[in-house]
Amino acid sequence: MFLKQNKIVEKISEIPVTLGDVSESIFGGINTKNGLLHRLYLPEEGGSDSYYLCEGLCEPVFLEPELVYPYVSGAFSEKFAFRPSPYNFMLPYELSNKGKKAEYSIIPPEELEARFPMAYGRITEFKRKFRHDTSPLKSADYSIRGRKFLEYFKIPKIIATEGYHLQAAYDAAGNHVFENGCGIVLNDPSKYAYITAVLNSSIARLFPSVCRSEMAYSSYVAPAAMKRFPIVFPDNRLTEDLINTISSYLAFLNREKYARDYGIPDWLRELTGFYEQISNLLVLDTYFINDLDPRLLNALEENIHSFAGDMDSESGSSEDSDSLLSVLYYVKQQILEASNSEKYKFNMGLPEILDFHQSSEGF
Repeated sequence: MFLKQNKIVEKISEIPVTLGDVSESIFGGINTKNGLLHRLYLPEEGGSDSYYLCEGLCEPVFLEPELVYPYVSGAFSEKFAFRPSPYNFMLPYELSNKGKKAEYSIIPPEELEARFPMAYGRITEFKRKFRHDTSPLKSADYSIRGRKFLEYFKIPKIIATEGYHLQAAYDAAGNHVFENGCGIVLNDPSKYAYITAVLNSSIARLFPSVCRSEMAYSSYVAPAAMKRFPIVFPDNRLTEDLINTISSYLAFLNREKYARDYGIPDWLRELTGFYEQISNLLVLDTYFINDLDPRLLNALEENIHSFAGDMDSESGSSEDSDSLLSVLYYVKQQILEASNSEKYKFNMGLPEILDFHQSSEGF
C-alpha cells in the first residue's frame, strides 16, 4: 500500500504544469480584527433583507442590503456550489474608479453616515457598546485587510476551502466573502468548470501528500500551496466538454442538496454521487491513464448534454428543479444501460488508483 501510495504521489509531483501557471491570481481571503462587527447572523425566522442579528451585542440590527454579501465558511462542504451559510458579511466598501484600475475602497465615515445611515449607526453602536470606545468613528474601526481579495471582488473566481478535505465551488458573481481558503482567478475563463471538477476530485485528496513529499506543511489551501497544485488538461475536447457539463450538473445537484434543510433523500444522494463518480473517473483518467472503456465514453457522449433553463440559476422554480432532477435521473439510467456496466469496467491501471483512494479516505 505505501509503495503504491508513494508511486502515485511521485507521479503527480512530476506533472510540470501547476495551478499557478494557469491562473491570473491566487489569493487569500479577508482578515479583520472585528469579526463580530462584520459577520452577521441570519435570523431563523427570516425577515426582510436588512434584518440580521449581532452576535457580539446579542440584538437585532438593520443594514442597507447594498453593503451585505454572502459569506463562505470552510466549516461546511462547498463542492461545486455554495451551501447557504447562517452568516452574511458587512463590507462597507465600494468600487472606486479614481485610478487607472478599478478597485474597492472603504467608504469614509462622513459619507457612510450620509449614504448608509443604518450601517453607520450599527458600527457606531458596536464600537461604543462592545468595544467601550466613545471616540469619533474612523475608517480604521471597520476596515478589513485583504488587498488581493478587494482587487478581485465581484470578479468570477473559484473559492477553495479546507473542511473535511480540500473542496471548491465556482463563484460566478464573485461577491462571496471568505476568510479561510483562497480565491482562484484563471487566465482562461472557459476552464473554470474543469478546474472546479479537478479540485473536487481524488487528485485533491492526494494533494496533501504531494505537499508533504515536498516538505511543505502549511495549510493546503494557502495561496502559496495552491499555486503548486498539479494541473493536467484532457488531450481531447470530448473529455473536457463532458467534465464541464457534469460540473454544471453537480453545481445544480449540490444546490438542491443544500436547500433541503429537512433532510436529503437517499435518491438525491445517490444521484449526486453517481455524477461525482463519473466526473472523478474522467479526471483520474486524464491525469493517469487516458484509456477508459470505449463503451462508457460512448454512453457518456450520447447522453451527457447541456440543458437550457435554470441549470445554472440559483433561483429557479421548484417545478423547473423537479423537471431537471427527473432529466438527470433519466440520463443516469441511460448511461448505466448503454455502458452495460457492472460498476464500470475499465482498462488496466485506473481501478488500482480508485481502490487506493477508497481505502485512504483520510489522506
